[in-house]
Amino acid sequence: MNLAAGDLEALWNRLSLAGRGARRFVTLRIDGAEPLDAHAALRTADESPCLLFELSPGAATRNLEFEAGGMRCTRSALENGLCLVLSLEDDDKRDLFGTLCADVLAYAASEHATNRMEAVILRLEAWRAFLRSTGGSMTRSETIGLMGELHVLKALLEKKPSLLDTWRAPDDAIHDFEHLGLALEVKTTLGPGSRITIANLDQLDDAGLERLSLVHVHLYETPDGECLDDLTATISSALCDAEARRWFSSALLRRGLSPDDQRARAGIRACVKQVHVHPVTQGFPRVLRGDVSSAIVDASYMIELSHLRSTAEPWAAVLDSFITRRQ
Repeated sequence: MNLAAGDLEALWNRLSLAGRGARRFVTLRIDGAEPLDAHAALRTADESPCLLFELSPGAATRNLEFEAGGMRCTRSALENGLCLVLSLEDDDKRDLFGTLCADVLAYAASEHATNRMEAVILRLEAWRAFLRSTGGSMTRSETIGLMGELHVLKALLEKKPSLLDTWRAPDDAIHDFEHLGLALEVKTTLGPGSRITIANLDQLDDAGLERLSLVHVHLYETPDGECLDDLTATISSALCDAEARRWFSSALLRRGLSPDDQRARAGIRACVKQVHVHPVTQGFPRVLRGDVSSAIVDASYMIELSHLRSTAEPWAAVLDSFITRRQ
């Protein structure tokens, strides 16, 4: 289905003219959402816009209830059974709420009919992570960081598409990529300068790993370069099936990229100038949790990479080692 946020807003506006009575919600069934039983709704107590999904008996929602970013997801009892309710709790987030609702419906429509409620739940889990981790749009530095990760992911998938789930950054893992004891921590710079920020005391911790590599992706800005939308489209087209493409779409959302964040998606165009890889081994300049007082809960610091040029390894060799790794 191709329902835009503006279409949902039109349905909520129609509902605002309807009578209230004693019902908790006034609703309009959304045509084209079948076999989902989906409704645009207004909560009669405060006229808050909602999206309702009627649940079949015994339907599992995996404790999906949450409140984040001015929105709430909860199960509620209606006259004819249970439903899953998405509601707007902060009117300042109304535009984002419309985007969320339209996105969930579109994502579910990409699934086979028998899996659509499961698709709704999976997409809402991704939105929950997004709402808890961001204010709604990516900063310039966050956008650059994601571009670097996607360049690495593209390089991996060009060789072995099954390595998609080695991208762990969307799930707040310690390292950006991990595969059978090997980990890649990606840092990206745009333009001149070679200083990178290590965000916490665990980011360069190689405990439990056979090898940790710091991958520095150096980008330069150019009108002929790729933006985030270009990178995501290239990666999605390289994936072998619809399930992998849906996983990637939700991973981007969990990573903080909203479907309508056009400033992040198209605002920077850049090409890769070079990729340097530094093995994180004994003597590497880093601060670990065990190096500081237990009273220091966390810390971030900067590394000047120009001091590490003698330790660099060929990116092609590190990439090949990661790709060919076997259990």
